Amino acid sequence: MPAKPGPARPDSGGTATAERASPSRQRLAPEERLPLLLEAAVAEFAEHSYAGASMAGVAARAGVGKGLLCHYFPGGKTELFKTAIRSCIQPIFEEAESLAAGFSGPRREMLRALIAMGYGRMMDRKELALFCLIFAEAGRSPELADFYAEEVLARATSLLDKVLRTGVESGEFRADTAGHACMAQVIIAPTIMGSIWRMMLGESKAPALAAMCEAHARLVLQGLAPTVTD
Repeated sequence: MPAKPGPARPDSGGTATAERASPSRQRLAPEERLPLLLEAAVAEFAEHSYAGASMAGVAARAGVGKGLLCHYFPGGKTELFKTAIRSCIQPIFEEAESLAAGFSGPRREMLRALIAMGYGRMMDRKELALFCLIFAEAGRSPELADFYAEEVLARATSLLDKVLRTGVESGEFRADTAGHACMAQVIIAPTIMGSIWRMMLGESKAPALAAMCEAHARLVLQGLAPTVTD
């Protein structure tokens, strides 16, 4: 009598092996795993908003168990959200601060370059999505509003305050510029408004970024120019 066929053996090239070999399932070092988790978090928050996003949704996007995600972010969704935002804004500030630290030309040109950099970042859809997310959620969560004020706005205004102060010292800007309480915030405001318009109207109907950037820089530099009495 012919022997009964035994149970089918798993195909060495089958689905199970493919899943085990998936990059998202590999054992990665923390410095390799963390960027993947943050990328998944940005996508989850951008699609579902802060309120609608979940740790389970982020874990599923990253291809990991929820327990591993909680191990990396024991503070839960709030900690994950803040870390994801930091991962996006840190390179922006590093680029801007590096530009300011190494710039050897006139302060007017440095300020123009920083304004242009701000508008350039609006072209990044991921950063625009995160800005829109903070804008939408800050009113519902004072903690997120404080986070934005302390880690985004304060850092940006501090950088601009230094540029304005050195511009006054070099005689390029009005003498009363550096002492004005809200000058840096006023300079930043049009770029924020540009982001809001792109969020509300869409890229095709919002004011053209290049034209807005040029008008913004021209108004700021003309307003900061010293007068005869200065």
